[in-house]
Amino acid sequence: MQHSPSTIRFRKRPLILALGGLFATLSGIVPAQGAESREQLDTVIVTATRRAESLQKVPSAITAISSEDLEEGELRTTKDVAKFIPGAQGWNTESRARPRFFIRGVGSNEATNNAVNPIGFYADEVYYNNNLFTGGPLFDLQRVEVLRGPQGTLWGKNTTGGAFHFISRKPAFETDGYARVQIGNLDSRVFQGAVGGAIKDDVLAGRAAIHYEKRGGLAKNTTTGNDVGDFDDFAGRFQLLALISPELDALLNVHVRRLDGTQNPWYSVTRNGAPDVNGYVAPIGAGRGDRDHVAYNFDLPLKVDSEGASLTFNWDIGGLTLTSVTAIDHGRRTGLVDSDYTPYEYATGGSARSYSRNKVTQKSQEFRLASPTDERLTWIAGTYLFRDDNESYGANAKLTGNAATQSFNATAYEQDTTSAALFGSVGFEFTERFKLSGGLRYTYEKSGIDLTTVRATGASPFTVNGNWWSPDALAGATLSTYYSTGGRIKNSWSNLGYDITPEYRIDDDQLVYFRHASGFRSGNYNTYITPNGVPGVSQFSVVDPEKLKSYEVGYKSTWLNKRLVFNASAYHYDYDDMQLVVNQVLNGVFYPTLMNAGSGRVDGIELEAQFQLTEALRLRANLNRLRTKFDELIAGGTNYKGYGFARVPETTALLGVDYRTPLAGGTLALGTDWSYTSRHHFNVTNDTDLYALQKAYWLGSVRANYTLPGEQIVIGAYVNNVTDKRYKNQAMLYQGGTNASNGHYPTGYGDPRTFGVSLTYKF
Repeated sequence: MQHSPSTIRFRKRPLILALGGLFATLSGIVPAQGAESREQLDTVIVTATRRAESLQKVPSAITAISSEDLEEGELRTTKDVAKFIPGAQGWNTESRARPRFFIRGVGSNEATNNAVNPIGFYADEVYYNNNLFTGGPLFDLQRVEVLRGPQGTLWGKNTTGGAFHFISRKPAFETDGYARVQIGNLDSRVFQGAVGGAIKDDVLAGRAAIHYEKRGGLAKNTTTGNDVGDFDDFAGRFQLLALISPELDALLNVHVRRLDGTQNPWYSVTRNGAPDVNGYVAPIGAGRGDRDHVAYNFDLPLKVDSEGASLTFNWDIGGLTLTSVTAIDHGRRTGLVDSDYTPYEYATGGSARSYSRNKVTQKSQEFRLASPTDERLTWIAGTYLFRDDNESYGANAKLTGNAATQSFNATAYEQDTTSAALFGSVGFEFTERFKLSGGLRYTYEKSGIDLTTVRATGASPFTVNGNWWSPDALAGATLSTYYSTGGRIKNSWSNLGYDITPEYRIDDDQLVYFRHASGFRSGNYNTYITPNGVPGVSQFSVVDPEKLKSYEVGYKSTWLNKRLVFNASAYHYDYDDMQLVVNQVLNGVFYPTLMNAGSGRVDGIELEAQFQLTEALRLRANLNRLRTKFDELIAGGTNYKGYGFARVPETTALLGVDYRTPLAGGTLALGTDWSYTSRHHFNVTNDTDLYALQKAYWLGSVRANYTLPGEQIVIGAYVNNVTDKRYKNQAMLYQGGTNASNGHYPTGYGDPRTFGVSLTYKF
């Protein structure tokens, strides 16, 4: 029996009670509305509806993070934003290469080169399909907007679960800018800066921004003597704004990124420090032990390069606004991994090492025509075109041993995706208090792929002359085709998405709404190919599109003369043909497989609040409680009906305090955030093995900034992960053994405690 969001019940409610009690107590000591006015919370303007509107007037679950909160909160990369979002997670197990985003239980555990994330990623109105584009540093941003729930119409490209939108500071005609340097532990060094202003008064303005960050390793590889987890990360952005006429403006955005380093270290964890089937005893047992050293055959080099440009026009045509967004981006990623994470050439899951190379080019064009915003009837209509060309090559091998134990296989494919959509949204105010909005989006997608997997066999051991991942480097081996699509195969899918939202404004400060929306994630191909495995498992297959329907009731309110903002919502999701990666161990071999689950559901509630308690003190809090369940999922002959989704904690919360006061002619700002994540597992197929899940934990950060008199120089300090909490961000099922007692668990951990100081000059 399905339960509506209003009837779901949870056994544990301490965080809900704590948050409710906190704000109830604080509201009792604050002067009632009408008393002497103190500082108010800022009115937040967002463009989530493709128009500039007050966040509190938009009938949808949205969180906006200001540039001030991004900078003072020491948020470094895109994944870090998630901690400020109710029910969101940002995972990254590959340094800064390919983050995985989840919102309200919806996300992707997939790490293939053709992965399509159900959480839309947008930067300056441009959608990015491949995850190699989505892990960049945060710098010179105006704000970040996060939309929760399916965005079936205006942000409809593969946004089953929501969307992140990163918005850069735009050029202005007044000269301004900043330069910032920062040093910290782990040999961390950061330089960030921007400058902008008029090139020709009232006609042409520009802005240039750069970010460079270098960090040492998180562990020492005792086999090679080199660091693992170190990186150099450079990103730059140049924008040019042209006011062509009073009715027409154009914005050019050119951007580049260069990441060079090694992946974050993974550890081979064995049960209670016991030896695995090969006799290897991991330095970390049961999640404890030496985290500063690893022992790999080689380091884990990682490189990501990308560059692109977009051109945006806004044209006022007799009160209507025509917007055009044209974009092209190109990216490349290469990575090398010791698959068993030991100093030996073990054939964990059939391979001891792996190599991956990916090259992507995407192009997009969007046109929108919007009506004036100050009429009872408002509307937006548009069209969207997208093209993605994806080249991928991956190899897996075990190079030592005899002909029977050696292995090599490589998969290469070229995949192209073309998408076209027509969309529209309309809203009508029946009265001053009641409004009804709705939208439609028709999407047509076509995808083709040409894939071949080869493997090496031979009567005697083969040797490697050169780069082992190249088939040309194998001497004495016979290469044969294990699987081939036999040329390019094509598939197409279409979808009619929609949303409908009645809203009622109780008064100027309170809004209630109901939102029903559908989401669509394009079909795809399973490219996990495992030769010599169990027939029918991890072989090439077509994966059907994923569809989701959501039902949400929301409440938005502002209290105490705009000093307290409190928002709440309850939601229910119905999944059909949910796309997910199932990690299985069959006959001692590890098989990840991208497949469709028949159906699933999500039920949840969330709260979000900000309180300007005094002129100096601001409190922030959010809470999300949810339950996920597969109604239908059969993999490897096992029925996982009733299991919860992987990587989805039932409870997430954030408590934050910001204090700002004048001091010696300047301003002192102090802040702290504490985020809570409940127990969760990382694999669909096992939610009880303590070695493959993470227990509940808190993460804390503290920061201090002093702005000198004149407001040009800022001195800052920060500590992240204050308690140096060791927590997993990945734990694979046991591998390398025939049962759970003699296998090992490749395990990744989040960053340890980091701290540093900074100096910023503003002009």
